[in-house]
Amino acid sequence: MRTYRVLVTPTAETSIRDAFRYIQERSPLDAERWLLEFQHALATLERHPERCPPAPESQYLACTLRHLLFHSHRIVYRIEAEPAIVRVLYIRHMAQRAAGEPVAEGSGEVSEA
Repeated sequence: MRTYRVLVTPTAETSIRDAFRYIQERSPLDAERWLLEFQHALATLERHPERCPPAPESQYLACTLRHLLFHSHRIVYRIEAEPAIVRVLYIRHMAQRAAGEPVAEGSGEVSEA
């Protein structure tokens, strides 16, 4: 069975810290549990990362991304076959639009850079 190395980008690290701080402000015990469970979820990507479905971003961006659903967040990543890397690109709350998704006209929403 192939094992992948899971690499977390600086953008994803920032998202993880932000989510942790947000939860910690409201419930320190839940934040600790969330972080431990999050680390476990990341570790599951070492084996069979292709088990997760394509991320919605794949239809807007010129690459195939996958996402692992974790509580109210999505862990968005790319599988690199050689040298067997799972690159975690970012973490998004499920209420957020997919990266690259066009903003609907008249929604009042600001486009992401």
